[in-house]
Amino acid sequence: MIKKTFLTIGLLIITLLQIAGQSLTNSPYTRFGIGEIDRSGFNQNKAMGGISAGLRMNNQINFLNPASISAQDSMSFIFDVGINGITKELKSNDNSLTFNNFAFDHLALSFPIKKWWVASAGVTPYSKIGYNINQTDIYEFNDTINKKYNYYGNGGITQLFLTNSFNIYKGLSVGFNLNYLFGSTEQYNQAYLDLPESYSTVIVNKIKMNKITFDLGLQYYGEIGEKYFYVAGFTYSNKVDFNATNDQSILMTENYNLYNVNVIDYLANYRSDYDTITSSRITNYKVDIPERYNIGFTAGIKDKLTFGVDYSYQDWSTIESLNVNDNFATDQTIRFGIEYIPNKRSLRNYFNRINYRAGFYHNNSYLKLKGEQIKNYGITFGIGLPIANQKTSLNISGAYGKNGTTDNGLIEENYFSFGINLTLYDFWFIKRKFN
Repeated sequence: MIKKTFLTIGLLIITLLQIAGQSLTNSPYTRFGIGEIDRSGFNQNKAMGGISAGLRMNNQINFLNPASISAQDSMSFIFDVGINGITKELKSNDNSLTFNNFAFDHLALSFPIKKWWVASAGVTPYSKIGYNINQTDIYEFNDTINKKYNYYGNGGITQLFLTNSFNIYKGLSVGFNLNYLFGSTEQYNQAYLDLPESYSTVIVNKIKMNKITFDLGLQYYGEIGEKYFYVAGFTYSNKVDFNATNDQSILMTENYNLYNVNVIDYLANYRSDYDTITSSRITNYKVDIPERYNIGFTAGIKDKLTFGVDYSYQDWSTIESLNVNDNFATDQTIRFGIEYIPNKRSLRNYFNRINYRAGFYHNNSYLKLKGEQIKNYGITFGIGLPIANQKTSLNISGAYGKNGTTDNGLIEENYFSFGINLTLYDFWFIKRKFN
């Protein structure tokens, strides 16, 4: 039974790898760097503002701090799968657009090896790229003609993680994630004149990258009397220097905008209508991610109230990624979260057993454009609905936030994101006395 279940889960992970690479974003800011990096965890984390360093749960998978996995019962098994979606409004000083996206978010499992050793594995998106930007200028040789540019990109990086977590001494636990980051991006830069008979020049960059990385985690759990608890946590992620290649081409095409199709559809369906001017492969293409530090603390009343705070730091100012470093700054994030359970053991009132969650986050991102460091902030909320054995749950999260600004000709993004994940918890590896 157990072998068949692991085989099924393994096949499901392989099937979902392609789905995980789908881009759940439409943001002009993802044109720079490796795109939107998601470090807010699964829905129980997301609903609490994305806190993770000091969050320690025995019935949920918090892979962002690998030390926390050791809180799981030594005779239990957890399987978690989730999806998410987003509605986003892009605003400039002159216009606004609305987009909706929906995609797979994660799949993970966690199981004990020894009483003091718990392992976990899963797949989740690491970063996402998706943009379609149009720009118009006056043609310098004829002011009655417009010169147009189109910048189109998609793709992202997927994270496969294997976690090992250890209880080593009286409330002290350590852990590490061994990650395999892999993915690809496609970027198309087009220039053309606003004339039906004109031709377009398209620069194509197809970048593939992969790297094995690690995260280290530490947590200390303590109690104050029989009622109160506290957890201090810390994580470190190493610097990533990707193995990356860039297949670059310069194409001469007809003005395919007349077909009302995007560049990928045009190149796939009108192969005879463009010429390749140059084509080359750039090996050792520079794609880096700096080391990251995260520290956090939670405290509260056992089985009733948890509140916590996280702070993370990542210095991108000296990093070169996708052969660009002029637009990078120091990334800093502060997160707050709270969870309240009215009465976890209530038998008559189901609503008393629900986990009510809320939070807040503020991020000074790694991007700095036109002198403005791009800021992302919002409020979060959610619930954990207990099912069957109380530890199995359906977790729902939502967030309302703003990214960017309309100052200096930039874009403001107002968004509502939501997620749903099912956490299946069961006691396994129990030797049955009766059949």
